[in-house]
Parts: sequence; structure tokens; C-alpha cells
Amino acid sequence: MNPWLAVSGCTPACADAGAVPGRRTAGRLAAVGAALLSVRRPAGAPARVLADLGVTVELSGDLPRTDGRPAPLVVSNHVSWLDDLALAALLPGIRPVAKAELAHWPVVGAWARRTGVVLHDRTRLSTLPTTVAETAALLRAGQAVGVHPEGTTACGARLGRFRPAFLQAAVDAAAPVLPVALRYRTAAGPTTLAGYLGDDPLWRSLRRVAAADGLVLEVHVLPALRPGRDRRELAALAEYSIACVVEAGAPVVSTHLGPARHRPFLRSPR
Repeated sequence: MNPWLAVSGCTPACADAGAVPGRRTAGRLAAVGAALLSVRRPAGAPARVLADLGVTVELSGDLPRTDGRPAPLVVSNHVSWLDDLALAALLPGIRPVAKAELAHWPVVGAWARRTGVVLHDRTRLSTLPTTVAETAALLRAGQAVGVHPEGTTACGARLGRFRPAFLQAAVDAAAPVLPVALRYRTAAGPTTLAGYLGDDPLWRSLRRVAAADGLVLEVHVLPALRPGRDRRELAALAEYSIACVVEAGAPVVSTHLGPARHRPFLRSPR
């Protein structure tokens, strides 16, 4: 095993059982497959997938402008494959950085290639400078990029350490870093059922999400970190600000619903 590769302490056992799959689950999964296979409007697929799965996104904070140069490097914690769908739905055109294996996943891989996901081979450290340079070039060109500095998924109950490597792209591009904290809950409270953990197969995670009732993904957009710091300082500050939300025992009060509130998959926090 590559000693540099991030390894989560979470396993599939960390994920809540969720609801028992039934007829609704099959219908939701069929709708998701149709959305991802759509070739005419790949940019609209993330919002459609979330709606088809019955996932509600609650937005707190101000979405950044995406037409500036350089564009922001969006930094968030990583719980599920739903994370990047929500960010792509809220910030159309964002280019997530994802593991190279994603390109070979059924259905999802084709969608990722069509939408320009930045694929990173986590098993080959020698490719990291090239991927970081590609990310910096995208930021300079006004293209927002999303990264998960934990390097792997965690159940959402706690935050993993942020690795600073991809923050170098923001340093090189003199781009702002935008921390975004992601939390999942149901009517019963915080949940880990959306977690995509360890060797949990994708189909099992998909079925667990599709069977769930009232799954809500909270997206908390936090104050941006301005250029002028080194990558380690940026990583530490982003980790701290996100941890304050993710690991908060009480509900986090949302203050502002961004301009995407008209979208059917998104609602205002209560």
C-alpha cells in the first residue's frame, strides 16, 4: 500500500442502516440512471439526480461569483459521492477533483468524463504536481475547482486531517480558498447513512440513499480565505473553519439562502 495514500478510519459499519429498500428505491435508482445517461444536458444532471433520490440540499452562506479570475478553489469535507453532485448543482461549471478510478465506474464514469472532472491518480505520487498545475491553470482561467483535502471519505461525524498538497494550486494561481462544510441529517437528526466508506460497493451506498426518508444535505458556505498564505496555513485554516460546523453538537444556524433557492432540489433552512 502506498504510505502517502490517505486512509479513513471509517468503515461501512459507520453508515446508518437507513430505510429498508422497496419499490420506491427501485424507481429512484432507475430515474438516477436515466439522468446520468442524458447526453443533451449533462450540466443539469447533478440537480436532477439529487431530486430523483429525494435528497434536499439546504444552503447556508453566500455562493461565490464564478465569473472572476482567478476563480475560487472550493475546499470541503468528504462524506459521500453526493458531495460533488451538490456542489456541481449549486455551482454549475465547477470542476471537481476526483480519484482516477471514477472514470471506470458504470454510468457515473461517463458523466464524469463529459463534465470535465479532474481525475487524479492517488496511487502515483509522481502525478500530483501535474494535477496541481492543471488545477492552478483552471483557477487562473476563471474555472472554479472543488477539492477534498482529507483525501478520502469519512462518515461525517468527525473530520479527517486536511492535506495541503492541492492548496498549492490556490497559492500558485493567487486564488481565494472557499471552505464549504457538508453535513447530512434526517428527521431523526445527524446521519451517516450517506457515507461512502471503505470497501462499501457503490451499489450498496446508492441503495441506502435511495431508500432513505427525508435525507437533507446541509451546505454551509464559509468566509473565503484570501491569497497571501502558504498551502499549509490555508489547509489548517480551512480545516478549522469546516470542523467548527461539522463537529458542532448543536444545529448550525443558517443565515442566508443564496440565489439558487428557486431550484427544486434546494430549500431554505428552517
